[in-house]
Amino acid sequence: MTLNINSTTKTEKNKQENRPIYLYTIFNYDGAGNNLYLAESDADVVFDSVTYTKFPIKHSELSENSSSEIDSLTVSVANISRLIQGYLELYDLRGKKVTVKIVWADQLADTDAYLDFSFYIDNYTATEETVEFQLTSKFDLLDVSLPVGVYYRNYCRWKFKGTECAYAGAETVCDKRKVTCKTVMSNIARYGGFPSIPSQRVYV
Repeated sequence: MTLNINSTTKTEKNKQENRPIYLYTIFNYDGAGNNLYLAESDADVVFDSVTYTKFPIKHSELSENSSSEIDSLTVSVANISRLIQGYLELYDLRGKKVTVKIVWADQLADTDAYLDFSFYIDNYTATEETVEFQLTSKFDLLDVSLPVGVYYRNYCRWKFKGTECAYAGAETVCDKRKVTCKTVMSNIARYGGFPSIPSQRVYV
């Protein structure tokens, strides 16, 4: 999948308050081409004609490593109903591709307004209460092909005073930080980072 950055996504990601919803897809979980769709939400979510089933899920921080890459993620899924346990008993999910898609509750009709992360299941453990998946990114990037670029939370990817930046003020250098863009440049509407990529765990 390609990371789509349309005008709605740009608007939503820069809001100080928005309502991101996390959608999870486990691809080809049964080896027969079927996918499992889950939503980190209190209601089923329909996005791009796909229904994601509400489920108790929490995930670890989507954080960058020292190389500014997102290389791993831990996803914990409730096991009280034994639904996920059933999949584990029937299929070996290791190596299966998983995407984590960030959408917004008030923009579900815009199928281009999302951020998309790709991982692969490295391992998993199960208890009576929880199944915990360890996910890893084989390419250590958001789901976008080089050389288009990498998308960061705290770093603007635009060229200073370039077309996308559009800054025309007196400053001659920019350190690419959001706070600089907002307080020094007064150009936050053109900030090229993605603040809505969470820095803390999100619980639903």
